[in-house]
Amino acid sequence: MRSVNVYDYIVIAAYFVFMLGIGFYFMRVNKGGRDYFAGGSMIPWWVSGMTLYMANFSAWTFTGAAGFAYATGWFAILYFATWSVSYYVGSQLTAAKWRRTRSISPVEYTYTRFNITTQQFLSWVIALNFTLSAGVQLASTCKLMAPVMGLDIVLVTLVTGIVILLYTFLGGLWAVSITDVVQGVILLSITFIVMPLALNLVGGFGALFDALPPLEFGHVYNGVHYTEHWLISIFIIMSLGTAAGGAQRFYSVKDERDAKRVGKLAAGLFLTVPLVFGIPPLVARVLWPDLSQVEFFKPYADSNPQDLVFVALCLKLLPNGLIGVFLAAMLAATMSALSSVYNMVSSILSRDIYQGLIKPDISDVGLLKVGRVFSIVIGLTVTALAISFVTSEFGLFNLMQAFFTLLNIPVVVPTAFGLIFRRVPKWGAFGSIAWGLIVGVTARYILGWDIGPQVYLAFLMSFGIFVASPVLGRLYKTNKRMLAAIAFAVTAGTAALFLNTIAGEPGPMTEPLALLMTVALGSSLFGFSRLYSMETEEQRRAVEEFFKKLDTPVDVAREVFGAGKKQVSTFPLVGGTTVIMGLLMGLIMFTNVSLGEQQILMVMIGIMIIFGSLMWYFGKKSEIRSAAQYEEKTGGPIS
Repeated sequence: MRSVNVYDYIVIAAYFVFMLGIGFYFMRVNKGGRDYFAGGSMIPWWVSGMTLYMANFSAWTFTGAAGFAYATGWFAILYFATWSVSYYVGSQLTAAKWRRTRSISPVEYTYTRFNITTQQFLSWVIALNFTLSAGVQLASTCKLMAPVMGLDIVLVTLVTGIVILLYTFLGGLWAVSITDVVQGVILLSITFIVMPLALNLVGGFGALFDALPPLEFGHVYNGVHYTEHWLISIFIIMSLGTAAGGAQRFYSVKDERDAKRVGKLAAGLFLTVPLVFGIPPLVARVLWPDLSQVEFFKPYADSNPQDLVFVALCLKLLPNGLIGVFLAAMLAATMSALSSVYNMVSSILSRDIYQGLIKPDISDVGLLKVGRVFSIVIGLTVTALAISFVTSEFGLFNLMQAFFTLLNIPVVVPTAFGLIFRRVPKWGAFGSIAWGLIVGVTARYILGWDIGPQVYLAFLMSFGIFVASPVLGRLYKTNKRMLAAIAFAVTAGTAALFLNTIAGEPGPMTEPLALLMTVALGSSLFGFSRLYSMETEEQRRAVEEFFKKLDTPVDVAREVFGAGKKQVSTFPLVGGTTVIMGLLMGLIMFTNVSLGEQQILMVMIGIMIIFGSLMWYFGKKSEIRSAAQYEEKTGGPIS
């Protein structure tokens, strides 16, 4: 098994410089907050689709997820397979509607659709969720990079976190999107090389299938129980999460047609996930059934050594230089995920919290400055969290699942369905968020339920009070006795459910806390119904006006290219950059590599040059065609 050498360090250093260069390049594009947070709604759909794809990967995919695949076998392949279907379903549900909101923040529309209290509540929950998850992603990078490179883990965390922060701070969504495309090319190129090489070690797919245990649906991983219900819960969360969490990718493109294309492209790309990210850990399970007996893993015996099986395969299979490219690919994945989080969360803090509460009349240029300040704060916070998470015995995979399953349902239900259900009153989302949080915390951390049932109940309760809110508001006005009976039934029903489904040995406070939560649900139903009943005709008309906007197609000529905006040329930039990076990798051929390693290098270089050249060629044709269509429609050229 090889170790990292000077060529790998040179590749990683060059990659960092390249990322910063893109940030400086796109500084000139950002003239205000809309450009910084939404790319001026001029991000090409294929760029935004690649960004949506890449935003889901980080070193966690190569560490925490790889360790889970090593431990659970074919069950993890099913987990990876849910990604494509859920992204397709979720994006087609609301992509066009998101574009028509004309937003620059994922929760901006909730101010008009609901109210400022809901907007602020959503803003804080979403910001907390994504910031905690980003901390896990950065910790995954550090856990992998530090031992492989022989560097101090805190140093790796600080350097990586600062580089991501700098190019996001400088370039905004344009820098995030363009780097995502280049990072995606590198990531897919290297993983498509590792996967067949790994399969060859065990004699091909048939031999791998024969060597592994059959599919099982019950696994305990680091103390957490995973079943088929967890798979279904992941599908629910990711489908709705795409409808809500993918918002920035949908409203940053020119029109509704492009927004739907974004989701379709991301869903298509996710078809690669079970192969390129799932198969190598399964090969490692066959090669190294007992990691404690393998020299490479012995130093990490007490800290989830299975998290390092993917990188161990790469050190075994790849030549020096390409090891550096692989490490850069993992950095690319983490950079992609974190830069997206930094930009999105800073848009929430700037647009929805700062402008919404503190300075409503701030200019677009002022919003840009505030957004950059928040990017710094978020980046430093995530870096500090990563230093804490990297030593957690709970495991990186379990940490990510804890945040993902607890905080997503309360957010995505009202955010996604607020674009669809027109009669839900302005306070409807607030009750949905509150109930989702109460039920999630109770089921998982008081009753000790598995993740799947926890998500089921949180979804049903959050969605139930959301769609029932118009009826509950009318009952408060016309029949408080019936409303009280419903509130009592909710209290009694949840009490019976909670007290009869306590998992494991209950502690002294388990039952009292469970009863307290049931009382909170029942009593809050009455309180929320009062809020639902308070909607005025003026507020109802505002909601109707909001949906009129959703029914109105985007006028690209006026709304996107108006005010003398210039279309940013991205195809040649990305294509040319990819070709140059491929050619630079050819320098590795002049190092001490064997004939077999030269062949691996040539495949990698060929993929990048061919992909970059095609991107340049077809991109140029697409830009010429778009410019001609615009000129024909408006009577003037794009400036």
